[in-house]
Amino acid sequence: MVIESDIEELKKALKNRDCTIHPQSKVMEIIFHNKEDADWFDDIMEANQKGSAVSCLMTMRPLGKSKTHKFIFNIKDLKKFIEMINTA
Repeated sequence: MVIESDIEELKKALKNRDCTIHPQSKVMEIIFHNKEDADWFDDIMEANQKGSAVSCLMTMRPLGKSKTHKFIFNIKDLKKFIEMINTA
């Protein structure tokens, strides 16, 4: 279950990125509004596949810079995920 205080921590970790967060009970959806931020997030997810705080990552990345880039995934450990974002 996603706790509101953890979501606030995640928002702080992503404050410098142009994105929208849609948390659900065990699934997270993050939409990046520019390609550079989406690439940054994709690199983090790629580098942290083993022992990751998330699973079942699904990406929807259209061509072009003006499109949104959506990432949907299961949260296994939200605190570890936030730490992963903060250390990137």
